[in-house]
Amino acid sequence: MSSPKKVILLHNFDRLGYTKLVSALNSLGLSENTIVAVTTPVTLEWKVSDLIGELFSEDESLKKERQG
Repeated sequence: MSSPKKVILLHNFDRLGYTKLVSALNSLGLSENTIVAVTTPVTLEWKVSDLIGELFSEDESLKKERQG
C-alpha cells in the first residue's frame, strides 16, 4: 500500500531553487509520493483546497499517460 500523496507548494521560487528541491526529493526517495507545484498569478486567486484538488487530478492524469 502506498502512502498518501504530499504536496509542496512553492511561491517566489526561481527555476534553480525548484530544480534543487526536486533533485533533493529524488535523492531522498521522496519524489514518488510528493507533488511539487509552483504558484502562478492564476492559482494565487484559488482556494488552497481547489488547487490541491487540481494538482491531484493532474497527477492522476500524468500517471495514466505514463502507464499507456
